[in-house]
Formats: sequence, C-alpha cells, structure tokens
Amino acid sequence: MTWASFLAYLGVCVMVTLSPGPDTFLVLRFSLVRQFHGILAALGMVTAIFAWAALAGAGAASVMQSYPAVESAIAILGGLYLIYLGVSGFRKSRAVAKADNAIARTETRNIRANSGQRQTSRQAFIAGVLSAALNPKLGLLFLAMLPSFIPKDSNTLWWGMGLGAVFAVVGFLYLLILSTVASKAMHWFKKPEITLRLEMVACAALVIMGAGVLLSALL
Repeated sequence: MTWASFLAYLGVCVMVTLSPGPDTFLVLRFSLVRQFHGILAALGMVTAIFAWAALAGAGAASVMQSYPAVESAIAILGGLYLIYLGVSGFRKSRAVAKADNAIARTETRNIRANSGQRQTSRQAFIAGVLSAALNPKLGLLFLAMLPSFIPKDSNTLWWGMGLGAVFAVVGFLYLLILSTVASKAMHWFKKPEITLRLEMVACAALVIMGAGVLLSALL
C-alpha cells in the first residue's frame, strides 16, 4: 500500500467517524450516566469493528452478495436493537422526569447512582458490541470498501485486521473525546434536569435511527 492510498483510507475513516450515527448517541447516552460506561461502550464498538474487518479480510463480501437475506437480517436486527435501546433509556429518563423539581434533584441522584450499579460495565460493553455488530452500514462499509485498499497477492486477513485497527483507533479516539466532553459538561452544569433532557434526546435519536434502518431493510 502506498502512502497516498493509506492517507485516502485514513481520510475515509475520519469522515465516517465524524458523521453522527448510532455509535455517537449510544456513547453519549452512557456517558451522561457515567463516563466509564461510555468508554466501555466505545471499546465494545471497537471489538465489533475488528470482527467486521476480519470478515472483510476473509472474503465475506462475496457471501453477502450471494445471500442478500443475510444483509437484510442484520439490518432488521440492528434496527430493532437500536429501538430497544432508545425506548428502554427513554422510559427510565421519563420516570425520573415525572418527579417534582424539589424531589427530582434528590431522586435523580439516587436513581442515577442505583442505575450506575445495575448498569454494569459488562452491559455497557455488550451494548457497544451489539450496536456496531448489527449496524448494516458499518458492515457494508467494511465489506465494500476495505478490500479495495488491500494490496494484491497479500494476506487479506492480516491486512484487513490492520486496516480495521486504524479505523478502530480513529473511532475510539473520537468517542473518547465525546465521552469526556459529555461527562465534563454534565459535571459543570450540575443540573439533573439538563442531564435528563439530553438523555431523552439521545434515546430519541436511537429510536429514530433504528426505525430508519428497519424501514430501509423492510422496504
């Protein structure tokens, strides 16, 4: 691979990473509760990215072309999962928002502390893995784009993993910055009402994106 090809690939990675998607809103939602959970969700996404890169290097693109039903099934599952994440998070936020303003501050702290204990690190990591693994756009990006950057007569699996690592590093750094900014902003405002509203916005975005993925798969 020439430096020109590598820089072109790096530019694509940056553009794809900076475009808002389910990964952005999922990490934002987790980070509003606890930054550590947002980082773990980002690590889960990185794990799924490596899996997509390995599949691309192993030649899974030809399989997807031969069996389009596989692509549709991934899209349907991905859309349903995003809707589930958004609805479940929205219900929790709405339950807190129903409290009176005087009680909301106290209950918000208690509820968020309890949810931080229940929402284990493992759950955050798995949510990140499933979100990226069931993202059909991310899968198609790797399966369609990655092979064109792999040099001919080379070990496609190792090259796929290497290029996937580049994408993973770029994506993780962006999500790490996003998680830090979200966490610091909430600490600076110190207003539970703002956090609740931002959580609702993030959850609504997940539902809308999930519905869009589901409709595109069905239609």
